[in-house]
Amino acid sequence: MNDEITFEAAPLDDYATRITMGVAYMGGVLMLPMLFAYLSNLRWGGLLIPSALALTLAVFLLLAYAFQATAYVIEDSRLLIRRRWVRSLAISFDRITGASPAVMLADIPRSGLRFAFNPGVFGYQGPFRLAPYGTAFFLATNRERLVAIAREGKPPLILSPFRPKAFVEALNNKRSQTALQQIEQQL
Repeated sequence: MNDEITFEAAPLDDYATRITMGVAYMGGVLMLPMLFAYLSNLRWGGLLIPSALALTLAVFLLLAYAFQATAYVIEDSRLLIRRRWVRSLAISFDRITGASPAVMLADIPRSGLRFAFNPGVFGYQGPFRLAPYGTAFFLATNRERLVAIAREGKPPLILSPFRPKAFVEALNNKRSQTALQQIEQQL
């Protein structure tokens, strides 16, 4: 019995799109002195600094893209989070204690953010310290479609499926079915 339900990740929201474009443009602007120096046949050691910064931004963009969530798959006994180029993240139903829409986090991470790995480039990824809510781990792409997954012994996981209400309903139903099957097997 291998039924899995796949929910696509929501598209990037306006804020994440603006942040992503801004970082990409900044990297391009940092490369302009190197272009002008090449075209005018000048050699200057100081050109390495903006080029190194542009390379650093390019690597950050590449890593953020690689870790971006693309789909959330509800399998028989686990939730699987598929990412672009990095292996999927699996969370067993035994570790999940609840799931609900997280509408109250719609203003996050624009406000209330204290620490984050990636607050907007190709989505919101990594550990966040949110002023009014505490610690959470984001693998989301859209602030208007957030879902909170409570986990045993770990900070809540914040996701953004394209259809958040249907995702929460399907996840809670599947967890209930799995728990009932485990009880029946024990009897």
